[in-house]
Amino acid sequence: EMSGQFVISLAVLFSIALSAAAVAGPHSFDSWCLGKCDKDAHTVSQPGAVLMGGGKDTDEAFVWQIKNANGGDFLVLRASGDDAYNNYIYGLSVASGTTLNSVTTVLFNNKKASSDPEVLDLIRNAEAIFFAGGDQSQYVDYFVGTEVQSIIQSKLTSVTVGGTSAGLAILGNFVYSGENGSVESPTAMADPYVRSITIVPAFLHIPFLETIVTDTHFVTRDRMGRMLTFLARDLQDDKALTLSRAVGVDEHTALLLNVTTGEAQAVGINTAYVCTANHDPETCADRTPLTFTGIVCTRLSGALQSTYSFQSFQALSDGVDYVNDIVQGNFTTAPYGPTPVTVGVKVKV
Repeated sequence: EMSGQFVISLAVLFSIALSAAAVAGPHSFDSWCLGKCDKDAHTVSQPGAVLMGGGKDTDEAFVWQIKNANGGDFLVLRASGDDAYNNYIYGLSVASGTTLNSVTTVLFNNKKASSDPEVLDLIRNAEAIFFAGGDQSQYVDYFVGTEVQSIIQSKLTSVTVGGTSAGLAILGNFVYSGENGSVESPTAMADPYVRSITIVPAFLHIPFLETIVTDTHFVTRDRMGRMLTFLARDLQDDKALTLSRAVGVDEHTALLLNVTTGEAQAVGINTAYVCTANHDPETCADRTPLTFTGIVCTRLSGALQSTYSFQSFQALSDGVDYVNDIVQGNFTTAPYGPTPVTVGVKVKV
């Protein structure tokens, strides 16, 4: 029979152990690797940016990153989820005849991971980097002001960097962080200063995206109204800004941007939009419906593989130009341009 004192001692020890575990918390990251994980490949890779709209992944975009990685190491960064991309990306590399040396997924559990030497080495040694979907406010929280940010910025001239959904949200010059929850188009247009619109400075400065805010799941979730509200806020809040642009990409669609020439190609099956405003909104104020007219938009088609220049900001092939007007919180134009575009319908594949 144990003495009372011994039982108390055990209880105290158990309590101390629990406290220590609570202080230590979860480990800062998890990682999974497929391929030649013990050997870093040194290949000559090409730069570029993948702007993917979310939903079903766009094979052509990953194949483009794989080919530009030239047999190197592909790195997926995420703040939720698992290693599902590893098999998918490695399989695409084999099928496309450009087998990667390795594919690694790093799951960030907290900001400490952004200063972990193992994580930083994986980023330094990557020939392609991709941000998975999830919650962009976590990316902003974990990455901004860390070595992750500075190392990736330094690699933009030599490797492709891509993102889908939340991963695309962080690639523009203005970032809709979503830290106060998501906002829908009618709410945004009814009050451009609603609490759920949070725009923060750039995470990365990608060539040709210097004046751009991005949005995702675009037609599927009817986001033209909120994206143009982001544009209005950019111009209203920064009086030094005389021009701002936005890129919205629908699901199962991506833009492949050549960061040397500024030319981009749409791939996938749906559409992407580039909108430009070169004047302040007529009315953009707290608790007041937005009026913002004369916004020039270009619709690009993944199915037609439209091309677009982010240097001249004009379509090079298969683009549809039109103008958007928002008056007192409502569109007076067809937001997605001439038909056919079906809003809010997920394409079955």
